[in-house]
Amino acid sequence: MSPAHTMVSDTSRLITPVSDTGRCGRWVSDTDRFASVGGAVVRALANDASLQWSGQTLYRGTEVVPLNAAHQSDVAQRLLDQRALLDGAALRLRLSDAALHAQHCPSNETQRFVFELLEQIRVEALAPDDLPGLKHNLRKRFLLWADEFQNSGLTETSLGILLFTIAVASWSRLTGEEPPDQMSDLMEGTRVNIVPEIGPMLRGMKDHLADQSAFIPHAIALAQWVATAIETAESQAGSTTRNRPQRNGFSLRLHFESSQTPEAPIAASGQSKAWQASHQRYRVFTKAYDQESDATDLVRTAQLREFRAQMDQELIELGVNVPRLARIFLNRLSRPERDGWEFEQEEGYIDGRRLARLIADPQARDVFQQEFVHPISNAAVTFLLDCSGSMKAHAQQLSLMMDVLCRALDMAGVSNEVLGFSTQSWNGGRAKRDWMRAGKPELPGRLNEQLHIVFKPANRDWRRARMGLAGMRRLDLFREGIDGEALAWAAQRLNQTPANRRLLIVVSDGCPMDSATHQENDDHYLDEHLKQVIREIEFGKSIEVSALGVGLDLGCFYRHRLALDLGGGISEAVLLEIVNMMTKSRHA
Repeated sequence: MSPAHTMVSDTSRLITPVSDTGRCGRWVSDTDRFASVGGAVVRALANDASLQWSGQTLYRGTEVVPLNAAHQSDVAQRLLDQRALLDGAALRLRLSDAALHAQHCPSNETQRFVFELLEQIRVEALAPDDLPGLKHNLRKRFLLWADEFQNSGLTETSLGILLFTIAVASWSRLTGEEPPDQMSDLMEGTRVNIVPEIGPMLRGMKDHLADQSAFIPHAIALAQWVATAIETAESQAGSTTRNRPQRNGFSLRLHFESSQTPEAPIAASGQSKAWQASHQRYRVFTKAYDQESDATDLVRTAQLREFRAQMDQELIELGVNVPRLARIFLNRLSRPERDGWEFEQEEGYIDGRRLARLIADPQARDVFQQEFVHPISNAAVTFLLDCSGSMKAHAQQLSLMMDVLCRALDMAGVSNEVLGFSTQSWNGGRAKRDWMRAGKPELPGRLNEQLHIVFKPANRDWRRARMGLAGMRRLDLFREGIDGEALAWAAQRLNQTPANRRLLIVVSDGCPMDSATHQENDDHYLDEHLKQVIREIEFGKSIEVSALGVGLDLGCFYRHRLALDLGGGISEAVLLEIVNMMTKSRHA
């Protein structure tokens, strides 16, 4: 049968070309349990320690790992689907040469759609027999996807049923699995017509499952056959083409090269020659002008009151359910502890002092005692805010965000602190002038007057610190940012707080930036120091460090991070995402 006889409708209604990000959706609370172990699962299966599963996105180091096969797109939040997604991704990383695949990947959209699907099916067909659970997950996932395809209504067009038949027939032939009878019946007519033409291609792929190089020509031939069939059908369909609405929101997504790009732009860093020349030892030309101040000492009282009044009004309009956030913090940052006994209970441990009552009254039941067990928080949280110039635009939203989070943490009994870092001058100030007077020695290191700000100390509750939090709205405090030293300072303060669990969350919109230090060293000198400080904190294991990237993915610095879009303002959904990221287990 000619491909032309199988087509009547427009491919654009079936395959949705998207500039996909490789992400499969936002991280939501009901996937927390699997999200915490997903990274470990994929690292173990792929035998690659650099893999991370964060925010429903798979990373190798700081690079997004694209998941381009059709049945890996829009994967549901169900545990089985999520597990199958990572099982399939791990097999792809282990059994497929990405460079070879990219070298032969067709540029034609339809051909690429088929080529990506076939390569993923190939590696899934090679799943080892000693991992029956993994094979079960992959089978169920593919059949769920095929079932959604079938129920979408797309298979009611001749083009849709062709794509469906190609996908299911290829899967069945390569994996040796039989599709359910209902699917077989649906595609039987189409399969009978196309098998004489695609049969040799399917046999070629089956014969070379374990040899990617030999598999590729057959996969490309099938992809080209499908594309030709579609083009022929489109040319013949003309105005008789009819739209078929999709009943369940299902779509066939096609990914382009831009899939390597995540939703949020990624912060870029690089190597520093000055850092290497300094033997990877951070230098500070002078600390004579460094300052650590309470925000209430940097902003006039009248101005703080004005800022605070603005915040209070905006918080009322925001209407965030702070007690709900507090309950989440309490549940995730506390542990049950015994706190005395409750007597005269009808079940529990027998209370020996009340046995006499039981003798006097055989009907007495309240002769038991039970232990009081309360959730007790023993955690401490420090927020470290980047107060560089570019963060001015976010000052209002950040002040609201910090205020709500601090109130929720206070209600949950979690110690919390809000710190900030900036400089006292632009372009070096007195530190640079001293350096110039000293004859401009080479490789001076940090060359500015550092300013560390305490917006809310850990020993002051929200009610007493609320004026200090309003100091975030003083925009002329926002100058330049020397992140590494600020992070070390915050970690040192946090380590002094008695707690079983310590969380340090950095809020920033970019890389370290101090113009004087960059000019007299190079652009990445401060980056290198920041990376070194992060490594030292993580190596110490007493603090869990993570980052909130404002409009930016800070993956080049932080393993645990969340990119925030504050363009739409602060909402309860945004705050829940932050709480989830903060409290996520770091043991995965």
